[in-house]
Amino acid sequence: MSPPRIAINGRFLTQRSSGVQRFAAEAIKAIDRLLDTDFAALKGRVEILAPRAARDFPLTNILLRRVGHFGGYAWEQIEYPLHGAGQLLLNLCMLGPLAARHQVVVVHDATVLALPNNFSPRFRAAYKFLIPRLCKRSDLVVTVSEFSRREIGKWYGADVAAMPVCFEGGDHIQAVPADETVIDRLGLKGRKFFLGVGVDSANKNIKTVVKAFQQAKLDDAMLVLTGAKDPKVFGDLNIAGGDGVRAVGFVSDAELRALYEHALALVFPSYYEGFGLPPLEAMTCGCPVIISEQPALMEVCGDAALTCQADDADAITRHMQALAADASLRERMAKAGRARAGRFTWASAAHALLDYCMALGQKKAA
Repeated sequence: MSPPRIAINGRFLTQRSSGVQRFAAEAIKAIDRLLDTDFAALKGRVEILAPRAARDFPLTNILLRRVGHFGGYAWEQIEYPLHGAGQLLLNLCMLGPLAARHQVVVVHDATVLALPNNFSPRFRAAYKFLIPRLCKRSDLVVTVSEFSRREIGKWYGADVAAMPVCFEGGDHIQAVPADETVIDRLGLKGRKFFLGVGVDSANKNIKTVVKAFQQAKLDDAMLVLTGAKDPKVFGDLNIAGGDGVRAVGFVSDAELRALYEHALALVFPSYYEGFGLPPLEAMTCGCPVIISEQPALMEVCGDAALTCQADDADAITRHMQALAADASLRERMAKAGRARAGRFTWASAAHALLDYCMALGQKKAA
């Protein structure tokens, strides 16, 4: 019995990189490596189909094939299934073509319906229409946490009883050397600082992080915030003055690794996450984490993090003060975080995805 031929949805290569695009890129790179070892039978049988405008994505064993004339939803719904006909379609970024049944779709979360004000009406309408139908029609729908599995059932009405969970990995952050120059460039050498990630998303609750830091009155520490500043997040907060809070904009993975490795802690009291990649990245780098008691974050971090209610600025303040004052606490949390993060690797995620694909291929052949 021949293993399946797999056509991976490469639309993500035309999109700005965020959480789901990160999942696709890292999972595919890990799949590419597994074709040399555990899944050698699939070598030469896996390709990425992408729109003409797709950026380069060099791999060893997986060919990137640019096809069609459209982009966006039109390419995904019409041209991708046409050029992938006869293959198992693997969709890693929430959506896939309604015309195809023989496909795997990774639905990461239900954020679009759970927090509708964070998205445009057009975006909400597309997801509200497509995802319930994909959940009914596709051979298999996969998600990234038990919390997301429950949410997909709640918000999209999907039957989630047989929906498997494929956790993400955090080890990509160690694939590039830490760029230590960012510490000098941002004036952080010899300074204590906390880190906030995701200034460009209201969901990350950065306003509460800033409030907690200002309450902590840690004169010898700073709060460094990455991502593009969003006035809807900060409102009238002054983050550019002498209060120790600095928004530094976009940083590369190499710079982010250096920030994680030098920070007192990542402060991440998010309102809603399907998985929660920044805390996992931080733990991988030995950076203590403060998280909200949001179910997906608790799944990822377990007892290796300090926790609080998302809007409890006083609790976050106490955690910041404790970590700033107690080096032994930071060391214990770093050790626990690294141990916890070791459970979440992209190799494991890729192995699970290929196992699902092989099982579906055998089922179809039978």
